[in-house]
Amino acid sequence: MNIVYVVRSLHPLGGIERTLSDKANWLVAQGHEVMFVTYKQGNESVCFPLDKRVQLCDLGCSTYSMYRYPLYSRLFFFLKLQKIFRVRLRTVLDKFKSDVVVVAIPNAEDFLWDLRKVANNTRVIIESHVAYDYFLMGKSLTDRLIFVFFSPLRAIRKADMLIALTDHDASFWCQQNVRNVHVVPNPVTYYADGINNIKKERRRIIAVGRLASQKRFDRLIIAFSLLSDRYPEWYIDLYGEGELRGTLENLIKTKGLVGRINILNFVQDIYTEYMKSQFLVLSSDYEGFGLVITEAMACGVPVVSTDCPFGPSDIIDDGKTGLLAKMEVEDLAQKMEWMISHEMERRMMGEDAYKKAAQYRKEVVMPRWEKLYKSLI
Repeated sequence: MNIVYVVRSLHPLGGIERTLSDKANWLVAQGHEVMFVTYKQGNESVCFPLDKRVQLCDLGCSTYSMYRYPLYSRLFFFLKLQKIFRVRLRTVLDKFKSDVVVVAIPNAEDFLWDLRKVANNTRVIIESHVAYDYFLMGKSLTDRLIFVFFSPLRAIRKADMLIALTDHDASFWCQQNVRNVHVVPNPVTYYADGINNIKKERRRIIAVGRLASQKRFDRLIIAFSLLSDRYPEWYIDLYGEGELRGTLENLIKTKGLVGRINILNFVQDIYTEYMKSQFLVLSSDYEGFGLVITEAMACGVPVVSTDCPFGPSDIIDDGKTGLLAKMEVEDLAQKMEWMISHEMERRMMGEDAYKKAAQYRKEVVMPRWEKLYKSLI
């Protein structure tokens, strides 16, 4: 089977990029031909390890520069790029003799409406990493106008299959009259051989994610400030990069938490950092899946998460493998404090989380993805 993944770029250190890289590596190991077709990669490096058999091709259709121009010029520039994208992608698909084209939204939404025209006899699969409503949140007015004009939802309905990561997300797409919807979770990159001999730092909390508005790390900082005086030896290591770093660092200073909340650059071996920690906190407004949850659980680390759409409630058994909090500072602080103050229960939650995470191992999940791809051809 010849599989093409269309993505903006494989440079960002994000959950989607990590997951797609893992899938591609597993598929080529099973004897399939896999190619990543990017259009904003340029000369940037690929951030996650790729099997040497995975092919890479960049179409050179970056939309980044168009935001320097007035609105009317942007539309002209975008239409020009759309034509270039269509011609170049068709050439690549024909040469590669692709059976399946996979598009992960919101990683590759810029030319989504063009894919059905370009693909010809190739089957088009949409991977949903965030529901449509949340996909549009935070976008500029220009982006919203382009989305309304070109209607990516209409393009999604024309796809041969949509694969959602959670039952809640699948339900959303079914309500939007999207056909042939299936649910398969993302796999974890690593599943610990055992957790009994893992040495943890006694009072360390971990958080992981892009420093962007979606992740609401401001909520985490404020929540921790409500309990930090009662637990002076506890601290948070936050791994992430993004445009809100300065804003979050200023908030940490304002709350008097310098040295208690540390913003650290993202690291490749994030699993080592999970294993050192007592529990993970996810404070997001929304998620496509919540990969950091399953990653932490695979290391025997329980999770405190906001009960946001979509993902945490599908993964966490509330009170058993972690705790679900309302999307409010006070309730998040209360759940964090419970996890801090109940050491024995926290340890048992970590053991249950580890057992639950076994269902997200690659050897369990990836055959399900492979089966759905094959079902179309």
